[in-house]
Amino acid sequence: MTSKPERTVDVAVVGAGPAGCAAGVFCARADLDTVVFTNGRSTLQKCAFVENYLGFPAGIEPRALLELSREHLREASCGLREQTVEQIEQREEGFELATADQAVRADHVIAATWSNSGYLDDLDVETELERECSDIDIVRTDGDGETTVDGLYAAGRMTGTHHQALVNAGDGARVALNLIKRVIPEFYNDWVALDGYYAHYDREVPVGVEEITHEERRQRVADGHERMREFFSDG
Repeated sequence: MTSKPERTVDVAVVGAGPAGCAAGVFCARADLDTVVFTNGRSTLQKCAFVENYLGFPAGIEPRALLELSREHLREASCGLREQTVEQIEQREEGFELATADQAVRADHVIAATWSNSGYLDDLDVETELERECSDIDIVRTDGDGETTVDGLYAAGRMTGTHHQALVNAGDGARVALNLIKRVIPEFYNDWVALDGYYAHYDREVPVGVEEITHEERRQRVADGHERMREFFSDG
């Protein structure tokens, strides 16, 4: 790679479909410095209309679902770069990801794009055919979502996960949580609880949990409703 690497991030996610966005949100909310790369070509865009994504009982346009997912990344302070990752090389510590005009160092990588996995070619990643009579390779992972390359995880369709968007989002979150537990062993849960919940049980607030007051909860509810009204009225 010829580009001068930028600062190292904790986690780089390749792909901003449901799996990649979910992974990015969970990693960023755990205070890991996270960046998600997108080439703007999510497989979800092949769908005419999404009718089985939990939380949208009347369905939602794929474009709107992707836009909301990426807005969630920004809300979680996760970086989003509209750049294609062309190559990943393993370094003594972590990885170096190259786009057309720059390189980024990352301690860990989550691969979550299925349409093109050529950026993994320089890594010794074990793959297998998706099924008999298929020319599509899927990446082999263990129960935590880690590939045969230490520190490289994969989630979603490229691992053979069912192609439904909701299933892929869940897989991205699952893999991210496993990575978080590896980096932050004391991490308990990404959960918002009412102030005093753990004191009631004479416990310290676990790592990853946020406690808020009733007033703050009501404000967040109001803000959430307003954000959704603005989004769909503008759309």
